[in-house]
Amino acid sequence: MSSLSDQLAQIAANNSTVALDRKRRQKLHSASLIYNSKTAATQDYDTVFDNAIIALDSLIELDSRFELFKKTLFSETSINIDRNVQTEEENNSLNKAINGYLLLASSMWHLTPTLHATEWLVRKFQIHILNAEMLLLTTLNYYQTPAFKRILNIIKLPHLFAPLSTYTKGDKIPTNLTIVKLFNDLDFLKLYVNHMSGCINQTTTYTNQLLFTTCCVINVIAANSTNEPKLNLLVPLLLELAAKLLSADSVDCQIAAHTILVVFATALPLSKTLILAATETILANLETESAKKSALIAICKLFQTLNGQGNIDQLPAKLYQLFDKRFSFGFLNKFLMEEDVACDKFITSYVRAIARYDHSKLSLIVKLLKISHLENYELRAVIIDSIHLSELLEDKSQLIELFEYFISINEKLVTSCLKALSVSPEIFEIRLTTSLFSSHNMTSQTVTDLEAESIVGKNNDIPDFKTFIDKNSKTVYTKATSLLSESDEIFNKLLSLFTEAVGKKYSAGQFLNVFFTTLEARITFLLRVIVSPAAPIAVRHIASSNISKSLNNIDKESNLFTLVPCLIVALSDVSKNVRIGVKKILSQIAKRPFTKHYFFSKKIYGEKTSLPLLAPKDGETWLKNFLENYIVDNYDLSRFFIPKKNDKIYLLFWANNALTIPLPYGKIFLLRALNKSTSSPSSYSQLFEGFISIYLNERDHWETGCKLNKTSFYEFEKSIVNLISLKEKNQFMIEFIIKSLNSEYEQLSNLVAEKVLSVFDSLKTSFQLQIAQSIIDTTAASEQSYDSVATLQSLPINTDVLNAILKQNKINMDTDVSDIPKRRRRTSSANKSAFQKEEVSLLAEAHIRKITIILETLDKRFVKATPELLYSLFSLLADLEALDQAGGLPVLYAQETLASCMLNIIESLKKEGCDSLKNIRSDILVSAIRNSPSPQLQNKLLLVVGALASLSPETILHSIMPIFTFMGAHSIRQDDAFTIRVVEKTILTVVPALLNNKEVSSNDEAEFLLMSFTTALQHVPKHRRVQLFFVLIKALGSATAIGPFFFLVAHQYTHCVEIFKLGEAKSIIEFSKSLLSRFSVSEQLHGVTHYFTLLDQLLSGFHNDEKKILLQSDTLFSNGILNKNSSELFTFIQQAFNFIDKILQDNDSDYYHSNGSLKMRIYSCLLDNTESKETGFKVREDFAGVLESVLTFINDSNNYFKSDKERNVIISVDQKTEIRKSLFSLMNNTLKMLPINDFVESTLPLLTKSSNKDIKYHIALVIGTKFESETQSVAPSASLVIKILLERISAELEYVNVAQVMLNTMSSMIARFGSRLDSTLVTKALALTTKNLQSEKTEIKISSLTLISNAIQILGVKSIAFYPKVVPVTINIFKQSQSKEKDSLTSPLQLSIILLFANLVKSIPSFLVSNLGDILSIIFFANEVEVQTRLAVLQLIIKNVESREVLKVLAKSWTTTVADSADSVAISLYLSALEGTTEELDKRSATSQSPVFFKLLLSLFEYRSTTSFDNNTVSRIEATVYQISNAYVLKMNDKVFRPSFVLLVKWAFDGEGVGNASMDKSDRLIAFFKFFNKLQENLKGIITSYFTYLLEPTTELLKSFIKKDITNVNLHRLILNSLISSFKYDRDEYWKSTSRFELICETLVDQLKVIENVIGKYLAKAISSLAVNNSGAEEHNQIMNKALSNHMKATCSSREKLWAVRSLKLIYSKVGESWLTLLPQLVPTIAELLEDDDEEVEREVRTGLVTVVENVLGEPFDKYLD
Repeated sequence: MSSLSDQLAQIAANNSTVALDRKRRQKLHSASLIYNSKTAATQDYDTVFDNAIIALDSLIELDSRFELFKKTLFSETSINIDRNVQTEEENNSLNKAINGYLLLASSMWHLTPTLHATEWLVRKFQIHILNAEMLLLTTLNYYQTPAFKRILNIIKLPHLFAPLSTYTKGDKIPTNLTIVKLFNDLDFLKLYVNHMSGCINQTTTYTNQLLFTTCCVINVIAANSTNEPKLNLLVPLLLELAAKLLSADSVDCQIAAHTILVVFATALPLSKTLILAATETILANLETESAKKSALIAICKLFQTLNGQGNIDQLPAKLYQLFDKRFSFGFLNKFLMEEDVACDKFITSYVRAIARYDHSKLSLIVKLLKISHLENYELRAVIIDSIHLSELLEDKSQLIELFEYFISINEKLVTSCLKALSVSPEIFEIRLTTSLFSSHNMTSQTVTDLEAESIVGKNNDIPDFKTFIDKNSKTVYTKATSLLSESDEIFNKLLSLFTEAVGKKYSAGQFLNVFFTTLEARITFLLRVIVSPAAPIAVRHIASSNISKSLNNIDKESNLFTLVPCLIVALSDVSKNVRIGVKKILSQIAKRPFTKHYFFSKKIYGEKTSLPLLAPKDGETWLKNFLENYIVDNYDLSRFFIPKKNDKIYLLFWANNALTIPLPYGKIFLLRALNKSTSSPSSYSQLFEGFISIYLNERDHWETGCKLNKTSFYEFEKSIVNLISLKEKNQFMIEFIIKSLNSEYEQLSNLVAEKVLSVFDSLKTSFQLQIAQSIIDTTAASEQSYDSVATLQSLPINTDVLNAILKQNKINMDTDVSDIPKRRRRTSSANKSAFQKEEVSLLAEAHIRKITIILETLDKRFVKATPELLYSLFSLLADLEALDQAGGLPVLYAQETLASCMLNIIESLKKEGCDSLKNIRSDILVSAIRNSPSPQLQNKLLLVVGALASLSPETILHSIMPIFTFMGAHSIRQDDAFTIRVVEKTILTVVPALLNNKEVSSNDEAEFLLMSFTTALQHVPKHRRVQLFFVLIKALGSATAIGPFFFLVAHQYTHCVEIFKLGEAKSIIEFSKSLLSRFSVSEQLHGVTHYFTLLDQLLSGFHNDEKKILLQSDTLFSNGILNKNSSELFTFIQQAFNFIDKILQDNDSDYYHSNGSLKMRIYSCLLDNTESKETGFKVREDFAGVLESVLTFINDSNNYFKSDKERNVIISVDQKTEIRKSLFSLMNNTLKMLPINDFVESTLPLLTKSSNKDIKYHIALVIGTKFESETQSVAPSASLVIKILLERISAELEYVNVAQVMLNTMSSMIARFGSRLDSTLVTKALALTTKNLQSEKTEIKISSLTLISNAIQILGVKSIAFYPKVVPVTINIFKQSQSKEKDSLTSPLQLSIILLFANLVKSIPSFLVSNLGDILSIIFFANEVEVQTRLAVLQLIIKNVESREVLKVLAKSWTTTVADSADSVAISLYLSALEGTTEELDKRSATSQSPVFFKLLLSLFEYRSTTSFDNNTVSRIEATVYQISNAYVLKMNDKVFRPSFVLLVKWAFDGEGVGNASMDKSDRLIAFFKFFNKLQENLKGIITSYFTYLLEPTTELLKSFIKKDITNVNLHRLILNSLISSFKYDRDEYWKSTSRFELICETLVDQLKVIENVIGKYLAKAISSLAVNNSGAEEHNQIMNKALSNHMKATCSSREKLWAVRSLKLIYSKVGESWLTLLPQLVPTIAELLEDDDEEVEREVRTGLVTVVENVLGEPFDKYLD
């Protein structure tokens, strides 16, 4: 790489070249992040800077640190900075600022303000070239975004970023592979690591950046996973990166470092030194809780990568302390339980560190080990460390729990570790003062053979015995009581001291004599030691030898048989030495005399426990017999435990010992021995009644005792449970079984359950029933601690017990299902209300659970089937249905299980030869089938019916009809093709048979079936309805079934509409249309006629009692419709008409239907030549029947739908109207079904002959709609209809609605068929309707206007003769409507008028000019018409009428009507019309009409002074006026416009031509300057010279401001803006003229005296703009400089000085070089201002003016002050 000096020299050379190469500079300037190069090249720095400042402000709101750059990179002085001329130091400072900005902005490149702010740095400082490296580094993580693509398009890529060169052109974005390739370069990676270091130091890291960095590093590691040399090269870089990240306070940084370290260590195993260093680094700055979890995972995974020797050594002390400081034990424990992370190596090192450094946490190690999985070699290391620790610890009891855990998981490993360290298990037990090992080979070595230091440890001193006594003096036992009954805590403490004394090689006898002051306590202590599993084996052996010695101290007269039971228990010891010692003691006792004086007999098992003893002779006999038969190597004592001679005496003795002995281990041994010695515990279990009765209450006490004595509580409890015997007769034992099963103790429940399974079959029936029912009850009540269901299902329950259980769990206890079948009882409301109570509902739910458990058991187990059991199941089925119906309880699963059980039992009965069952309650089955919502249950119960058919045929056959009804009403609900097919076949086969049944009426049966199936209509899947009901109707006979079926469906449709289920109502309509289309045309029409007949019967029956009685026997009317009140009935009738009307309606979807609609089918029959004449005749005949029915309803509607107070029949006017409306709609749709010729033939007679005006109204209406869908070919028919209508309109004028609909129909037909109609006919229609314009009825006027409009459109110029009869009359109609009160007809009237004029404009535009003003006025003020409509008509006028005429009319309209209006919409429409006219005008017309326009313009300017609108509204109006006037001016030439402009100037300044004298001069000037400023924006330099006409007036106006004659701030601002624009757009050196400059300069600068702060910036900009315009004129610069200096004197006001300074600052920032020669004159003034009393002035000079001047000078300003 080249040296830094070479690089700087190259940059300088490039910059010098750029400075000289204009094209390159232009190219640099066109480089942009936002704009394309062409747009960017046209932008100046001011524009870019202004946008950047706005964007920077947005960034400051997000991060206040951006505020710093407002004083450097984004200061106003930065505009003048040129990097090419700056010193090296200055450029270094600039680069630092740019780098700082880029680092801070790095996280915000997804925001638009970042792009706009950075745009300034690109355009001004070329950071894409000079700071390219930092720009890329800070944006690299956005490589897939459009922003990064824009950067690549303009940047000069540094060498290290070469992989990105492919993407600098084109639209492709860098790929992931490219980024990996980039990072795979070590030089680049080093650069990026340094960059990340800078980001961390500056605290500018963010989540996306860290995520990107982490992913890139991982990808690089993955790419080199097989390249170990490359990975080794990455080690220093990645460790440096991780260290930097870990040193940051950011959680994200630390997590990123954790991830990188783990991945890297996995790919390349690191040395232990590096792992420990990395771990220390991770922990060093770990303060945040949210990072701790990640850190711990990282540490664990790092340690997992360690291999070889020493990989599980303890943590260094410093590292352990640091870890312990960062992580509490609770956190570590929770982490290990929740996270599935391999961490055995770390945990091993951590645990070994605890063993080495922190003994206070030894008790916590077990918790860690229990939730960690250590390998055997790791566990071995921990065990060995713990063994070594046992030699060092003084309090070795801390290790007991730890070694108990080790032994519980791997006892063999512990013993092997001990042997490896030459420590025997016996010695180790003594060292820890407790027993540990379950069994092992005993050595011949005893404690006395070993050195004491091997027990207590080499590093522990052994104190003398006196010191030992003094230390433990409080433990000395002085009571003459038995230690067999002493508490476990006291005994264990004494045992621990005894073990410790033995381990320290104190004399055992000496210890016993000192610590037990009584012989009784000493002997019972030793007895308890030898039977205690908690005592080390060696200690038990010592205790046995000391018992033997102690016996010699007891007088010879004492019978020592009281000690025998404990000694017998000791014979179960695993140590042969102990057993030998015990046998010696027994032999020693046997040699003593067996007197009646038993040693310690009343207290040996406790103060209050008296032990029944054998007679001395019996005791002597038993002991001698036992010793003769006992062999030390034999553990089984059962053969001679209870001798046959006097067996009951001995059994009673040992049973009492087993009951009274207080030690759990002793009780286990004795109970086990008794159990083996006898055939059944029943012979002695009665003794344990008291113990068993209270066992559950004392269970916790016994469990604690077993734990303290290291006795298996499971074995203890098992021995208790084994007291339950075969053929158990004791009630207390049955109660114990039930209580145990119900208890919360899982172990006890499982043991008892297992025992019950083995004895249940031997129990008497009452006990079996008691246990089984208890299990059922408790299982149903709550979850049990054992698998109660499996237990119940495993019990060998017989049929009698099961039947008894079923009877016990019946609800209807008085019901016998074997009785004669009864009518099914309905669920009473009382039952339902009872189930509303929570307690009843809970009881019912519990009952269901019980039943379910019983049924599951019955279903799982084979039980001998009996009829009684089947009857019980039927009763249970009835119960379940009752619960379902009354309480709505979840019985479905129970019912399904019950059905399976019934099937099994019926099949079993058949196999056993049962051929009949009497009195089966099939009604229960039918009811269950009908009421069940489950298809699975229905199918199962139907299988039961089928299975019962052979056993009880008569009963089932009697129920076939209800079952068939169920299939029709329920089975068809299933969306199952097979089920539906079965139902269809059933219908086709069974229905004919039912109809042929002579015993019943076939019509009644058919209607009954229709009702059954129709009721289920909503439940049948939609896509299966049509086929199913088509089959049903065909089977019943379409001629008789279609009408009744749709009559019944109408009921459902009405119900859906009434409850607003409109979706369901719509689906019923769709189904009905589809179904009807499946039948032939004649069948459809006949069915519709039958439908109307049924409605007629219903209405007749409603009005006639005799007919009503006859109808009540009809199945169709048995659904309660005859009992409806009048309102309900008439609602049904209305909806029934609507229903059939919607079915008959034709819509677009029908054309795509395979069968087509009824209309299409009728068309086919009547128009198809292939159809026979008979078919056509039959269709016409059937159609006539339908039409006759409809017309009959219409004609007789007054009779059908009338109120009758005597019969309590009431119908409202609205209801009657709605019914008639439905009828007429029905009539219309019926008529539309005919082809046009048949239609006209059918309808015209009705139109001419009918006397019912409603029929005429609807006929006329339907004619109009019918012809709307017809083609032009039916024009002759249309002509015929129009002729008839022309004849009828005059006669129907008294009926407004009829006349109106006739006019509308005729209007629509003329509009549609006008081109094919005879013009004479249209002229006649026009002549008739012009007369109707004089009608007093607004409705007639509206329809007439519509017809006239359509007729004029057809006739065109031929209608000119009617102009006088139409236009003036229409204008007058509008005026009349304006004067009247508004109503609902005003809007359609105005709309029809406007549409008429629109047609006139299109047809005869030239004739409308004379009335154009009135027409425009109507459009402006037709407020009831939509604005969009009026705008459209205005556009029509503008395009069709000559523009200059429209302009004249508009100018006149403004002064006559519009200007005086308070209607803002009218004003808006007027301006839209004026704007449109202006756009439409050609240049020639604009020139000729300019006087008219400018006169209008002045009127519009003066509108402000006359209007009542608020200021905002007026301003919006004026803005539109200015826009229109500018557009008009653009159409004029200079020659024409100048005079007009002069008139405007005179109007504004002198008041010439003012139409409104009340308008003051200020308002005129404001209006003028707004207009002029807008004009300058559009025409720019073209009208700069126009300022000549207002230069002097403007100067005088500014002087008026100085004199304070005028104080209008808004006017002042407008004047300044006009000057700014004129100076800015001056391209002809207009303002460089000395005369103009001097005239305006002094006056403009003098405004500083009076300027307000709110417009100060405009004045400063105006002064600076004038200075820029005259920058080349040195004389002018001096004049302005002097003028400005005069306003910065000490005598000037602070505000005057402040704005003068700001003006100068702007001048120097724009043309500073031209003003440098004037600086010496300014220095004294600046120096004076730097010490100004006003802080704001002083600050503005110091931070603003001086800074700008320094940038221009290129040197500090202080030297000039000096």
